[in-house]
Order: sequence, then structure tokens, then C-alpha cells
Amino acid sequence: MNIFELQLFDDNGSECTFYTVKWDDQIVSETDKFIEKYEILPKFESSLNELFSFIVNIIGNKKGAKEIYFRFENSAQALPPSGTYQIGEITIKFGNFPLRLYCLRISEKLVILFNGAEKTSQTAQDGNTSIAFREANIFAKKILESLANGEIIITANGRNLQNYNNTIPILIY
Repeated sequence: MNIFELQLFDDNGSECTFYTVKWDDQIVSETDKFIEKYEILPKFESSLNELFSFIVNIIGNKKGAKEIYFRFENSAQALPPSGTYQIGEITIKFGNFPLRLYCLRISEKLVILFNGAEKTSQTAQDGNTSIAFREANIFAKKILESLANGEIIITANGRNLQNYNNTIPILIY
């Protein structure tokens, strides 16, 4: 059975809370797997830093999870968006950005981060992103179904998730 858990990833931002997913039989979350894979590769160090600066600073602290910040990939979404964004004195251009991190934007206050990969083809279904893309869409569909049928709920502040009976962990079957 494919069971996964929703885990809090970052709730320090003033605008948005981030969750991640972890397969029930794994120790490390999908987002941490993405970070661990690319942080050790020098050619991706700058890109990974730019991506997470964008996620934490722009989405988490300044603007929230606006639709314009996401690429729509079937049931899931992907980061980064295309375009140019200003973070303080740093300008980030996401034109031919080499990485994709898949996620589910639930609202401007709530995003669930998945895994990702190096972008090596024109479409998400092909190249290195294909497995992460397929898994992201599986996660997204199951999470959306769980929200629709009331198995998990968004709390009153709009920034957290919980089981219908307020138990921990938040498991999705």
C-alpha cells in the first residue's frame, strides 16, 4: 500500500506555510531528498540557493503563494516560475532554470513541496523530471481527494493541515 505522510517543512514565513511529503517506509522527506541530491553538485549550488531563496523569501515571507509563481503541471505545480524576480538587492532570472521542484499550491497561504529533478527536456513527462513529475501528480491527486472528502482539513487560520480527528501524523492512503 502506498501510504505517505504530510510533514511540516517551514512555517516561519509571515505569508505562507510549507509542508512536504514522506513515504511511510522512508526516513527522509521528498523535498529533503531533492535538496540533498542537488546541494552536493557544484553546478547546481547557485540554482538551488536561488530557488529556495525565492520559496522562503518571496512566497513564504513577502507575497504568499500567488498563482503567477507556479507552473501548472496537471494536478501538481512546479517551481520556479519563468520570469525575473527581485529579492532585496538580488535579481533572480528563471528563464532557462535547470531545476524543477514539484509542489501543490493549495492556497496563497499553504503549499506542499514534493521532489524534483534537473530539467533535461522540453516537457515534464520526459527526461530527468519524469519520475518526480509522475509522483508529484500522484501526491497532488491523493491530497486533493483527502481534502475533498474531509480526511484532512485546513485549519481556521488557513495555514495548517490536520487530520479530521486532529491526530498526528497526517497520513494519506
